[in-house]
Amino acid sequence: MIKLGLLGNNISRSEMPNLITKLGIEFGFDIKYELFDQASKTNFNFKKFLSQIKEKNIFGINVTYPFKELALEHSIKLSEETKLVKSTNLILINEYMTAHNTDFTGFLNTYKFNFNKEPLKLVILGGGGVGKSVCFALLKLGVKELYIIENDNIKLEKLIEDLKKQNEQVYSIKLGELIENQHEFDGFLNCSEQGHINTPGNPFDGLKLNSKQWSFDVVYTPAMTTFLKNSENSGAKIITGIDLFLFQGIESFIIFTEQEKLRKKIMSNYNNIREYYFKKLIT
Repeated sequence: MIKLGLLGNNISRSEMPNLITKLGIEFGFDIKYELFDQASKTNFNFKKFLSQIKEKNIFGINVTYPFKELALEHSIKLSEETKLVKSTNLILINEYMTAHNTDFTGFLNTYKFNFNKEPLKLVILGGGGVGKSVCFALLKLGVKELYIIENDNIKLEKLIEDLKKQNEQVYSIKLGELIENQHEFDGFLNCSEQGHINTPGNPFDGLKLNSKQWSFDVVYTPAMTTFLKNSENSGAKIITGIDLFLFQGIESFIIFTEQEKLRKKIMSNYNNIREYYFKKLIT
């Protein structure tokens, strides 16, 4: 049996256990997947948590908000994408505490699945763990201009400094300024938790897109957030968080099971997997 888990806050409705165990059943792996929800707990100690899951023989964990950067501090061996982004969402509980970043690879695949062109002038709201991953993925995809909205000025300055090492066309912007100049942008990406079932609302409140623009929301519970509903009603192309969830989940499964050889077979069935979760998550 492979024992796995998910660490985060307000994760009771996560579909990750369902996806990983379904893939396990399909390919002959006995997987037990446990949720480690810390939302109601105080004074979380990551080192103590690691000791506890080691005692339970947990082989690896996915990590979500708000522990992605903290998890990196306790990792020893880093994958190349983790070194680049400086954030992790998957740790193998071994002697090296190996960290991976499937948000980075997941968004690369999400974009390529939905577009066959380079990204142009985009704005991202949220510079935390997943936001950083999406920013670096967009640079790898060749984005022409990237603007970031982030309330934490220290975090924002450090992120822009790191991104500018690869592309000088990275800037900060305020929401009010964005709304005044929204017609100049091609895409709008929410990488914050706002819009989640536990933190409802529209992170881009006041934005009115048109049919030449597109929007993406990292949130997938619910899959049709207020932001995406408003975008769709304006005629814009929308990309739900389901694709990112699936691509990073499939990558996680391959890493956890050490079965790179299964990638081609899983991806050949991606449209069917996607259809299943679209029916399940979009009502």
